[in-house]
Amino acid sequence: MKKLTKIFSTLSVTAFAFAFSYSSAFAAISTWGATCQPGGVPTDIRQAIMNVTNWILGFIAIIATLVIIYGGVQYLTAGGNEDNVGAAKKTITYGIIGVVIAGLAYAMVIVVSTVILSA
Repeated sequence: MKKLTKIFSTLSVTAFAFAFSYSSAFAAISTWGATCQPGGVPTDIRQAIMNVTNWILGFIAIIATLVIIYGGVQYLTAGGNEDNVGAAKKTITYGIIGVVIAGLAYAMVIVVSTVILSA
């Protein structure tokens, strides 16, 4: 039960950190102003890079979340087999690491973009 509590608390902290970085990133983006043509095509290279980065990191975050769900299904269907439980825990751990890395990469892109814009 201790391990399960530890996993849930880790997931909660990770979800909070990811949600906080995501909301602060959108706050930073909203201050950039309109840099798109009427069709939505960016006129600024920084905005184009941000669009590509948003898409890639969003895709990575979705994949990492699916990996966590897959690990949960593995854990539920392990049937008490220690090898399967260990594999499920590894899968969940790797998924959490993926979500954390995607969140940190997104935050890093926002920080670098903000520094470039203020220069």
